[in-house]
Amino acid sequence: MDLGFRLIRSITVVLLLSSCAGGTPGLTPDPLSATAVAVTSTAPPPTATVAPTLTPTPPPPLPGTGGGVIAFVSNRTGNHDLFLMNADGSDQRPLSSAEAQEGWVSWSPDGLRIAFQSDRSGALNVHVVDVVNGVLASEDGMGRLTNSLPGRGSWEPAWSPDGMWIAYSSQQAAGSDIFLVRPDGTARQRLTDNDALDGTPAWSPDGTRLAIFSDRDGSWNLYVMNADGSQERRLTADAAEDSAPAWSPDGNWIAFMSDRDGNPEIYQIPPDGTGLTRLTHHAGEDWFPSWSPDGTRIAFSSNRDGNHEIYLMNSDGGGAQRITDNAAEDWSPVWWPAAG
Repeated sequence: MDLGFRLIRSITVVLLLSSCAGGTPGLTPDPLSATAVAVTSTAPPPTATVAPTLTPTPPPPLPGTGGGVIAFVSNRTGNHDLFLMNADGSDQRPLSSAEAQEGWVSWSPDGLRIAFQSDRSGALNVHVVDVVNGVLASEDGMGRLTNSLPGRGSWEPAWSPDGMWIAYSSQQAAGSDIFLVRPDGTARQRLTDNDALDGTPAWSPDGTRLAIFSDRDGSWNLYVMNADGSQERRLTADAAEDSAPAWSPDGNWIAFMSDRDGNPEIYQIPPDGTGLTRLTHHAGEDWFPSWSPDGTRIAFSSNRDGNHEIYLMNSDGGGAQRITDNAAEDWSPVWWPAAG
């Protein structure tokens, strides 16, 4: 299958991919190669520039609701924007409102900043912005970390647990590869280098490993590698398409989506590749798992009730409940890390 067809399987990417052709004049594009270095620095993480008069504060849940906060993507405003809500579905409010297509939220470990993908610069790039009182500190492209060539997007950011790095996928001449960059846009380095499609990087809780998907062996499967790109190891081996890995907070499981049983469902597997478990069993499409910070629940998106909405289930797959309900498409839920 060609690159364009395979990208269709990732909803958030395909909805934004068409915006990659614009580019921004006068910017140095992301390099097509970089020297990998060990990610062991203990220096304080760089901080993206924000307006000095703004003080970031976490978006708390409503009194009495409990369960924390979830960011998600919705097209209910006409664009694909970022939204916040309490984990019971209450207090749904826009996090971003730019005339752009946004997606794929990744929270900083302290819950005060987000990395996300957006075409607000004219091409699909990774941005980092402070969250101030439940909204983005800037809507003008401040904090852009990547400068993708026209037609080559950068997407799917994933913030490391120590706050030092952001992993992301970037389209190359053939396929896509995994890169790292500091939260201030410096020290970019390339972790994978092949003609395959590598994507959806996810950090282990201790920050030593990354799980990704890749089609390098002919079908989409999950791989695990060290945080410097070394010792890549195939985790799943199936003719179907496995993607969107998400580590449990205790590091014992990697949830992911797969169509190995005929339609997209949520599965989990230990990082050693043994003991695969299917968590959802529904005729609809279940996508993009995200663990709650305490590991007891998994948020995901599904069209089982007619269009894509956000659902919660227990970590064993039971007790599924819908927490959004509207005519728009809601997907890609991500828990605020500082919430329980």
